Amino acid sequence: MTNPPLTDRQIDYKLALRSAARNYNRTLILAAAVGVAGFLVLAVTVSLSAGLLFAVGIGLGVVNSQLVQRSLVTAVTNGDTDRKQIGFGVLKRLAVVTVFAFLIALAYQPNGWIVFVGLTTFQMLITVTLFGGLARQVRRA
Repeated sequence: MTNPPLTDRQIDYKLALRSAARNYNRTLILAAAVGVAGFLVLAVTVSLSAGLLFAVGIGLGVVNSQLVQRSLVTAVTNGDTDRKQIGFGVLKRLAVVTVFAFLIALAYQPNGWIVFVGLTTFQMLITVTLFGGLARQVRRA
């Protein structure tokens, strides 16, 4: 049995997803580089713990994005595309990561807040790289 030909819309959708996957991998590499650079700068200028906390924040962002990606793949694979349920799952994970970051911040005073700087840095990196790439793909289409 042969597959029906793809429509232009389906082709554009697949290209956008491939572009997002490439950009996500670049984001992970960029996050690692920013994490190492931030660790070195903070370790030299502030303290070793400040550098570690920044790197931990980047790591929390990576873990959160990996969990979100896995849950989306599972939902789509199972045909479970209820937006409310997916959105609620994303919010639950974000709440857990935030609570975990808050506990780290409390435990490692006075530099504990730097974990949020790392977490925010990762979120900005992923937003700029993924959505920037998707916007370029949409403009081409």
